Amino acid sequence: MDLLGSAAHYVVSTSVGIVSFLVSPLVLAYRWKRTPWARRFLDGLQRRFTGRPDWRWLRLWQLMVALAIVTAANIAWQVSTLHCSDDSLAILASGQAALSGHNPFAVSFCMGSSPDHIPYGLAEVALNALGATSGTVLGIWLVWQLLALAVVPLVWAVSAEDRRYVSALAATSVLYLPNIATNIGVENAIVPVSVLFMLFALGVKGHRGPVFEGVAAFLSTAKFPALFPLLGSSAPLRQGRWKQTTIVLGTFSGAILLSYALWGRDAVSIVYLSQVTRVSAHALNLWAVLLQQGWLRPSLTSSAVQGAGLLALVLLVNWRNYSAPVACAVPLVGVMALSQYLTFQFGAWLIPLILLGGWVNRWLYVYGVLLWFDETIALEYLGMNQGIYWPYELCGLLLTVILVYLLIVIVRSEEARLRESATAGAEPSTSPP
Repeated sequence: MDLLGSAAHYVVSTSVGIVSFLVSPLVLAYRWKRTPWARRFLDGLQRRFTGRPDWRWLRLWQLMVALAIVTAANIAWQVSTLHCSDDSLAILASGQAALSGHNPFAVSFCMGSSPDHIPYGLAEVALNALGATSGTVLGIWLVWQLLALAVVPLVWAVSAEDRRYVSALAATSVLYLPNIATNIGVENAIVPVSVLFMLFALGVKGHRGPVFEGVAAFLSTAKFPALFPLLGSSAPLRQGRWKQTTIVLGTFSGAILLSYALWGRDAVSIVYLSQVTRVSAHALNLWAVLLQQGWLRPSLTSSAVQGAGLLALVLLVNWRNYSAPVACAVPLVGVMALSQYLTFQFGAWLIPLILLGGWVNRWLYVYGVLLWFDETIALEYLGMNQGIYWPYELCGLLLTVILVYLLIVIVRSEEARLRESATAGAEPSTSPP
């Protein structure tokens, strides 16, 4: 029965992935000058079904209803097929431990003899505790899937004039749709939400302020590398840069100290220190592949190189006064290229890059397809089942190449924008290019 359940889940998740791979390029092609047929096809399709001349009828709630149906089906499936190796049971045990005043970072469940380590910070502990008040794993799934759904409304809020198109692109993205239909809700939804909160605070007039900055910093404690894009977010604020940096670092540090005061050493060692040398089986980049194969040993030196690289990107965007989305995107791409302990679901971290438009979105699609192939075919089927790992390792190399290319494209585009602004004698804009 377990084999049948696993096979069925594989078929369903693969089907959702295929639907996303087919729909997302159509949405991309709609705005591409080289594919005018896509606009004609989609416009004709919507006129036939709605009888309206354009897409002004499209509302956020309509997108959300469709996504809610997908996530509800995913929750029903996941809860009905639980087994003792399911991560959501560990998350439930962590939330219950927090509610009862015990250590939420090392928990036992399903009669396990040794505790499982939960490598997520205070933000996830708080949300897991909220979900655990239900006493069942259903509460955990509801909390995290609601957060996953919150990504699209935040994109809608940030996108302003082009919100219908950008939100539809986010909702159908291969970095997002296959994830909310599998398990992004339990593990990693909080980080893209925190990054989008930061963009919302910076990009929407009248909503910039310490409350949003503090909330984003608190949410970034769920997974440590999310701190770097938030530090980059201060770049457009000439007057308030140090204030925002202080708020972000202060909130992040305060959350660590509070966790340590409540639960002791595990709140630091499991969540942060052990992650620096941890190597995930689901490597997303060449750095992780080198560590996995033993060609590069995890050490303080390698961690220092990673940290220095990410810090250099943060300093670059602040030194050059990059716009808000770009100041977030540059360190974010750096995190994806340098962090060796990220799993497939962390591809959703790149969702904010959708705001940059153009070639970036097209390469995000390529990256998302390759990421899905890396996880489902190269690792799970060829690697784990057949013992053939070279396609998986090759994917790690290609994913890194795409990330480096994205970084170059984003930086060059922003530098060109800055030069144009300087030539025109105008202040650099804080809007996305």
